Amino acid sequence: MVVEDIESLLLFDTNSLEINDISDDLLGKLDSFILQNQNQIVSEVFNIYKKFVSMKQNAPEGMKNELFSAMRNFIKEKFSKNELVDALFLSRFLIVKSKLIASDYSIAAEIFTKLGNNDLGIDFIRLYEKHETNLPLKYLTLGNFYNLFVNDYKMAIKYYEAYLKIDETKSVIYTILGSLYAKAFGDFSLKDQIYYFEKAYKLKPKDRLVLHSLAFGYEKLGNRQKTDKFYRELLAANPTDIDYYNYGGFLISCGDFKNGHKYFTHRFNIDDTNLKYPLESDIQHKWDLASDISQKTLLVYYEQGFGDTFMYCRFVPFLTKLAKKVIFVVQDNLVELLKFSEIFKNIEIISEKNFENVEYDVHMALMDTPLVFGVDINTIPYTEGYLTVPDKFVSQYAEKYIQSDGKLKIGISYHGNKEANYNGRDIDFGKFSQIFNIENVQFYSFSLEKENDKRVIYLGETFKSFTDTACALKNMDMVISTDNVILNLAGTMGIKTYGLFNKYPNFRWFKLEGDNVGWYKSVIPLQAEENNYWSDVFDKLTCYLSCGEKNLK
Repeated sequence: MVVEDIESLLLFDTNSLEINDISDDLLGKLDSFILQNQNQIVSEVFNIYKKFVSMKQNAPEGMKNELFSAMRNFIKEKFSKNELVDALFLSRFLIVKSKLIASDYSIAAEIFTKLGNNDLGIDFIRLYEKHETNLPLKYLTLGNFYNLFVNDYKMAIKYYEAYLKIDETKSVIYTILGSLYAKAFGDFSLKDQIYYFEKAYKLKPKDRLVLHSLAFGYEKLGNRQKTDKFYRELLAANPTDIDYYNYGGFLISCGDFKNGHKYFTHRFNIDDTNLKYPLESDIQHKWDLASDISQKTLLVYYEQGFGDTFMYCRFVPFLTKLAKKVIFVVQDNLVELLKFSEIFKNIEIISEKNFENVEYDVHMALMDTPLVFGVDINTIPYTEGYLTVPDKFVSQYAEKYIQSDGKLKIGISYHGNKEANYNGRDIDFGKFSQIFNIENVQFYSFSLEKENDKRVIYLGETFKSFTDTACALKNMDMVISTDNVILNLAGTMGIKTYGLFNKYPNFRWFKLEGDNVGWYKSVIPLQAEENNYWSDVFDKLTCYLSCGEKNLK
């Protein structure tokens, strides 16, 4: 079988039946597409087409109908096996030989989109729309096509909503529409999303996807009562560890530390490398967080990122009241800095690189420490700061890298670890340009990347460890930072910091109003009113910074 053989079959019929509404131009595009992909047509299909290509329109109706029915079944079989060019080639036979039925158009449309030609797919789905007389089926087919095959979510919404005007009894359609509004319009459509998920909920109140979507939607809207309601119903409907983890995060964001951190322990059972238990290979020695360890050596292992270590390490010293000895394993470039702090004087701090031969009786993950002590938002320790660095190191760093020109020194940090398990916290460096022209202020960037703005001094390449970073921070009059390690380190050192938070922050930040963030008294929160909309935040910053030294010190 060669190209010429297929082309000769196509040339046998160069027009579709007029009743099919397929123009010569569209048929030509179909033929060109088939020829471009003719190497995928198998001999069996070629021979079937060849066998019947000479059939005339005046052939007996019974024979034709039997042939066309068999051909449609074969097309469906080929389509189901993903043998798409074969199915399209046979569909072409129907186009030129038979009066098409509506599903012939929709199958051709789906074949084209699966083969990567959305334009021809849309041409055929429009013909399907014209010829289908069953309205519920039409709207479902069109909705599914635009949703699943071309990802045109707005068009899909149009047809699914048209379907609901005919039939309001299908919970799945409401669920699909709620999801499509999220895809098409994002968080600007939260009320529309919830409207449809609530409709689905009334029809199918135990549907896990619906309960999950309502919990998330109401959480973003700030309706804590509704969020709690749907999380509780979700936890009563064959809950997963992800459900417990999400509910724990929600409770922590509401300031319910005791219950939140209890559910937060489910993170270790989730298939996410960022959430794995740090000593999974020695799970038999994992402490149950309750039994007596007064005569045992407890090893506390860090988890997740540097910022998490800084935020939660404040609880580790209190473990000395429970265990005979406490060993704290941290990231290598934190060891020196933590050892400077007075609160760790009775703790053995070691690097993860030197962990292999350490002897201990039981171990635990760092972020479970609040659960051990039943901490609530009113008993968070050391909110005024707990890490420090020797003055001589600070002075030595200043002599090398900090300008002594009398200007106010402001450190900035605009993004965190790109591999962290939450997003939306970073801000494009260019948005900071608004504040760089304020007089008598020198800005210092704490990010590792060096941007192309001469109004800023870039310190990132001077940081060999977090001791260097801490020295740089101590030389600042204030810091401006997104939710990242710099913000947390500045908070642990009691340095005045403006924390820039998106509308939907990480759940740990339970307090983003007033003059501090709860975890750190020195961090003042500024939160975007709409997700990723930072203009108002920088307008406020500009106002604050323009007030001069009185506001900064």
